[in-house]
Amino acid sequence: MSCQTGIRANDALKNAFNLGKQAKLRLIKVVIKNEELDPNYEYKGSPDWRSDWRATLPECVDAYEPCFILFRLNTITEWILISFADDRASVKDKMLLAATQATFKSEFGPCYIEYERHVTDRKDLTLDSLENWLKSKQEVGPMSEVEQELFTAAKERSALQSAAPAGMKGVVFPLDRNAEDALRDLGNKKLNFVQLSVDTLNEAIKLEDTQASVSAGELASKIPRNKPRYTFFRFEHTHDDRPYNSIVFIYSLPASGSSIKERMLYSSCKAPFLQAAQLHMRAEITKKMEVDAKDDLSEKALRELLHPTFVEAPKQFAKPAPPGGASRRITKV
Repeated sequence: MSCQTGIRANDALKNAFNLGKQAKLRLIKVVIKNEELDPNYEYKGSPDWRSDWRATLPECVDAYEPCFILFRLNTITEWILISFADDRASVKDKMLLAATQATFKSEFGPCYIEYERHVTDRKDLTLDSLENWLKSKQEVGPMSEVEQELFTAAKERSALQSAAPAGMKGVVFPLDRNAEDALRDLGNKKLNFVQLSVDTLNEAIKLEDTQASVSAGELASKIPRNKPRYTFFRFEHTHDDRPYNSIVFIYSLPASGSSIKERMLYSSCKAPFLQAAQLHMRAEITKKMEVDAKDDLSEKALRELLHPTFVEAPKQFAKPAPPGGASRRITKV
């Protein structure tokens, strides 16, 4: 994914991103070099992130060279993204860094970034400065457990939305090759059941299961109710003596058994994923349904979804027109 500058992460940076997401790097410093995002400095670090900060910052930055700094605080999804552009750097370099930030975030993965900060002076990269800044960000007042969960979810939703391309709501994760092949086979009627999942670590949609001939009665047993899944089911049936070959998309989203972040990723990926899936299937999705652990997935429920009973609205009683109120008839003479 690229922004209007056309500047993208090179292979070395993509490799650094992967290592970072595996907690094998503590710090990644990135500069713009030869019209590419290039890792200028990497630091493996120790179990103590504060010691690692003191060992690398602010010494690893150059006042005349704007850069991005990715620093992992604790978990693999708790990164701080710092855009550093000292006043002594050229205006062109500072503008280029700002124009590239959206691309940088989307290529690394917004769901991994817990905090963002823009710094213009090396002295603001000391550990004391960082901890004071983090404290100000975290002071949101006392909250109940439910309020804390909602607060965290709101932050994650904001980060996920920043990854959506212009004109599309949601986060675009690529489909792996097995998933693409399975969707094509579904469209070619070689399969009638395809189930996929969101790989949150590798930021991709991967294949979970395929079946050639699952019956409508077996469908409920094939969909886990304790974790989210995307499922396509080709339902061949007849209704009113007419044959139908309907593709139903089932989005199973349990109320428990998965993290807020996982459920949000499934929700945010769904719309872009469905667009890509229909392109690979070369077929239209007949109906979409969302289910949780309690919803009915029987053959009867599928038929009611696809062929809802039409109930005619009761006719209103028409009052007779009052005397003299009827339209006058025109008689030709």
